[in-house]
Amino acid sequence: MALGVGAFGIAGCGGDSADLPEGTAARVGDTPITQAALDRQIEQSVAAFESQGQAAPAEDSEQYQQLVQQSMQTLVQQKIITAEAAECGEPCKVTKDEITEELQSIIATEFNDSQKEFNEFLDERKLSRADARVIVENSLLQQKLFDNVTRGVRFTEEDAKAYYEENSEQFSTPAGRKASHILVATKAEADAIRARVNEGNFAAIAREESTDTGSATQGGDLGIIQKGQLVPEFEKVAFALKDGEISAPVETQFGWHIITVGLVPASTTPFAEAKDGIMQSQLQQKRQETYSEWAETALADWEERTVYASDDLKPPAETETAAVEDAPAP
Repeated sequence: MALGVGAFGIAGCGGDSADLPEGTAARVGDTPITQAALDRQIEQSVAAFESQGQAAPAEDSEQYQQLVQQSMQTLVQQKIITAEAAECGEPCKVTKDEITEELQSIIATEFNDSQKEFNEFLDERKLSRADARVIVENSLLQQKLFDNVTRGVRFTEEDAKAYYEENSEQFSTPAGRKASHILVATKAEADAIRARVNEGNFAAIAREESTDTGSATQGGDLGIIQKGQLVPEFEKVAFALKDGEISAPVETQFGWHIITVGLVPASTTPFAEAKDGIMQSQLQQKRQETYSEWAETALADWEERTVYASDDLKPPAETETAAVEDAPAP
């Protein structure tokens, strides 16, 4: 279940922790994070460990300290996304109906449309329905932020054509050979099969007789082969056969093989077929780059405006540079 956030990672902190009221674990801008909220987030993180069959780290361990820091960052990230969405205004507004619709979609796709399964998941993770709605809302806010920040990004057909020409190797397939085989245990079986097999019935006989269960259901098809992938005895014959030719029985450590190959000519995907895929993937890449640049700038401000009650709640020292994670793809 995709209940999570990750648009921002806060690295440093600003302000004086002495300014924080009692019972406050951190403040993000003007928004406090209470110790009670942090304790609940830690409890949910521990429950996530246990629900996956893993033992939760001991409270005096380094792993537990990391869990505390990660729990804090989850809450900090949620506050930042909420604040940025509020600054964005109407384009980033998420309604109660949208949250309900998204939650219903999650239940349908991830929990077999079963309220019982979903409730069991929530119980395992120590999440309430309200918690689930908050997480879904934050995810939708993040997606709307992404869409708003990248609304002006374009990747045209002319851009796609230039990309196609500059990366022609991505759209070309070199010539190769496709191998199929029938594997049996003894030479007698192989001789008998070779006597009746031909190009027209090879696949059918492979399905009936081959002991290679991985390829038998595919009519003996092993796909495109490359030198060095196969045992030497098999490879020597496979690369010597002509297009459509069927070999005599070949013995390897696996048994006796009857092999055939089909030569596959080199091919190039024309631009007309590649265009839509190029435009979709490259547009998303440009949007992600634009969003990341925006988020890095936003982080500089949030780092100065985030205060922690103690150093133990700050992110680990090794991450004390602004880190921007990928936003979810639309």
